Amino acid sequence: MLKSRIIYLLGMILASNIALAQNLQLYTTYPKISGSPGEVVDYHVELINNSSTTRNGRISLQHLPKGWDYEMKSGNYNAAEISVLPKERKSLNLKIIVPSKIEKGQYRFQLVAQGESSLPLTVDVTTDGKSSSEFNSPQTNMEGSAKSTFTFNASLLNRSSDAQVYSLGANLQPGWGATFKVDGKQVSSVNIDGNQRKDILIEILPPESVKKGKYTIPLFAQSPLNQSDLSLEVVITGSYGIQLTTPEGLLSTTATANRDKSIQFLVKNTGSSDLSQINLNASSPSQWEAHFEPSRITSLKAGESQTVTAIIKPAKRAIAGDYQLTLDAKNNETSDSIKFRVTVETSLLWGWVGILIIAIAIALVYFLIRKYGRR
Repeated sequence: MLKSRIIYLLGMILASNIALAQNLQLYTTYPKISGSPGEVVDYHVELINNSSTTRNGRISLQHLPKGWDYEMKSGNYNAAEISVLPKERKSLNLKIIVPSKIEKGQYRFQLVAQGESSLPLTVDVTTDGKSSSEFNSPQTNMEGSAKSTFTFNASLLNRSSDAQVYSLGANLQPGWGATFKVDGKQVSSVNIDGNQRKDILIEILPPESVKKGKYTIPLFAQSPLNQSDLSLEVVITGSYGIQLTTPEGLLSTTATANRDKSIQFLVKNTGSSDLSQINLNASSPSQWEAHFEPSRITSLKAGESQTVTAIIKPAKRAIAGDYQLTLDAKNNETSDSIKFRVTVETSLLWGWVGILIIAIAIALVYFLIRKYGRR
């Protein structure tokens, strides 16, 4: 009789312990997640207390494959034991760090609460042995002229668990250029910690002679373990160029003080796109006058030229010698500036006046000598 009661009581205690153990439950929506070598897999887990009393759950991870690592937090704290109020739940974040070098396959392990309630988890590694990375940009297409600098914002993500050094490069057509900048400094490589991202500024420089069209710019970030590629697209709307010169190519002339001098110039559109609203200006020495007629060209088609006239008037008291003027033609897209030399010559009238004065002086001396003789 006594023996039967003892057996009954032991059974009740065991049943009670099993019931209590089942009152703590681990749950996740996605117990099986696919990942790549070197990737960090996130499990969002809830610890549920189904009982009417506060329960403490000691949380552990069991049967994790060799070489793997993990991090488990509740809020901002590492979680080894969690207290849950009756009929409530606590959230856990479990990070599984997949090794960089691993074979493709399914890897299973368990998250356990108090050694009784367990949650089977699986990571399905879908690719073989090398860690992965991501090289991308939110905007991969830009449009501009041949003289534009195309600036792209990109980011490089190291998905491996270890730090990696990535060499940055581009497979460019002749004449094109590409520069990479990190934290404002030009670089050719970048060091990124495991599971971290680095922002990279990319500048693409087309050659001046590039034709209209669409160009693909292949970029790469290469580490000892893998290479990640990024393809950018640049659309050249055309090139802009202008030249200011004379019909003979001579950039000098002669002029007389206080007299207008008209000189013909050619404004040439040397680009592949039309130009509009071209302003013509002249910068001259003090008290000189210089301007173009017309002073603005409304439109000039690609490959064409237009004749304009520069009217230059040296200062009234300009002495003989060489003087330099700066002449320019420009609009919003392009410009050209030249140095033009003007040699000021003495007026012939003043030359004759000088000769006349000298002749009068000689005649006067002769007259005085004849009249008064030598005394």
